[in-house]
Amino acid sequence: MIGEDRPTAAFTLSTVGLALQALGGLLLVYALSYSSAHGFYGPGMMGPWMMFGGPWMFGFFSYWFPLIAVLAGIEITLGVLGVKWMNTANLSRVRTGSVFVLVASIIAFPTMFGFMIGSLLMLIGSVLGLTWQPRTR
Repeated sequence: MIGEDRPTAAFTLSTVGLALQALGGLLLVYALSYSSAHGFYGPGMMGPWMMFGGPWMFGFFSYWFPLIAVLAGIEITLGVLGVKWMNTANLSRVRTGSVFVLVASIIAFPTMFGFMIGSLLMLIGSVLGLTWQPRTR
């Protein structure tokens, strides 16, 4: 018997990467929404705007906030659907789920969702899912 019943390694890596990407994406959307609402001059000296470079960047991020929010939603949705489909024994479903996870990881690279490690884990998991072969008898 060669292979396994389900792509366990691909599913596990993709799930951990998706969790990191969802956390990173939600933190980024929160920081951008907070900075857009408060104009980088939040209550006190510390706040989410510190990672974006200060008040001179307000216009840049307020224009990009809707795009980042949409990309985060698409990435999380594709990732959840792909990971769900990767946890089956159906070869075509695993391949389609792996492609969804691959697209989600590529969408997340430029925005650094998942602190970059989430994207790498999802990329590795999707490649493992694409090369997975079911158990032969």
